[in-house]
Amino acid sequence: MRRTTKFTTSSLLIALALLSGCNSSSSKINQEHEAQQILRVNTVTLSPSDHYLVKREYVGTVQAGQQANLGLELGGKVAQILVDVGDTVKAGDPLIVLDTQLLQTQADELNARKAQIIAQLELVEANLKRQNALKAKGFSAESELDNLNSQRNALRANFRQLTASANANQLQQQKSTVFAPYGGTISARYVSKGDVVNIGAPTLTLLASTNKEAHIGLPARQLPKMSQQQNWTLRIGNKSYKATLLNPGVRVDRDSRTVKLRFGLPETTSVIDGELAYLQFDDIHEKPGYWIPLSALTDGLRGVWNVFALNDSNQDLRVERRSIQVLYANNDHAYVTGAISNGERLVADGLHRLVPGQTVMPVKKLPLPLNDNEA
Repeated sequence: MRRTTKFTTSSLLIALALLSGCNSSSSKINQEHEAQQILRVNTVTLSPSDHYLVKREYVGTVQAGQQANLGLELGGKVAQILVDVGDTVKAGDPLIVLDTQLLQTQADELNARKAQIIAQLELVEANLKRQNALKAKGFSAESELDNLNSQRNALRANFRQLTASANANQLQQQKSTVFAPYGGTISARYVSKGDVVNIGAPTLTLLASTNKEAHIGLPARQLPKMSQQQNWTLRIGNKSYKATLLNPGVRVDRDSRTVKLRFGLPETTSVIDGELAYLQFDDIHEKPGYWIPLSALTDGLRGVWNVFALNDSNQDLRVERRSIQVLYANNDHAYVTGAISNGERLVADGLHRLVPGQTVMPVKKLPLPLNDNEA
């Protein structure tokens, strides 16, 4: 009987020891499991800003400082075309020559008439000389002298008229040739050899090789901000150039609804007329907010954007959902405002793994833009 009681007591003690060991192991496993459930997250610390900067580009075209559609002051047949599209010319170079055979014939006729007048004048002068000699001897009448003087005056007037006509003919021959008014490049040709052109009809388009400009249209609402800027940069192709504002714009274009600004390009700029030019403009918006990475944003209800902030009011760090408003976003960051404050920490990425109220452990602090240029 004693042996049975002793055996029962020993069994009970062994069972209690085994049960205590099992409880200790289960508690340890639960603690390890809970530790594994705490996610590690990357964070960012909010730093306020009183503005954000938007880099904008407005497009326009490169244009020559001067562009002339060269025409003729006289009508006629084109005899020679001395240049073609793409040719570079200097000021005063001949470009197109009209047929001047009729003008040369008229010039010969005028010269012959002038020679005739000269011969008649010589005869009248000789007669006057003889009449004056006879008058000295008392054998000449006053009426004869008056008649010869009148003839001489009429011949002199005719000679002046013929001289003016000859000068006009010479000027017409000069104007039968189109000369380059300035140095530049021929961009278009509208006539061919043998064409008969009218007065003022365009024959060539000449683009000046200097004083190139860029004409760029901007919304009228941007003009007050543009007036505060001093330095201008234009991007043409893969290169950027410093430009000078020539005309701040005076009217809104009816078609594009923009105000056209004229910018002067450096003389060393190697660009082609008609190329696209982009005006780089820093548009500053005076609104307080915070820069955060795009990966810190998640969709909320009814189109509202949310972020996950870390609440450290308790011993554990728990995730809280906050509603924010996105004021601006670029490829990497967003400028936001809302239910967040300076110095708070936000979960930077991996928001799809989290739910509000979940305990997390920050492991890495990601940097935010130091200024607008980095954003």
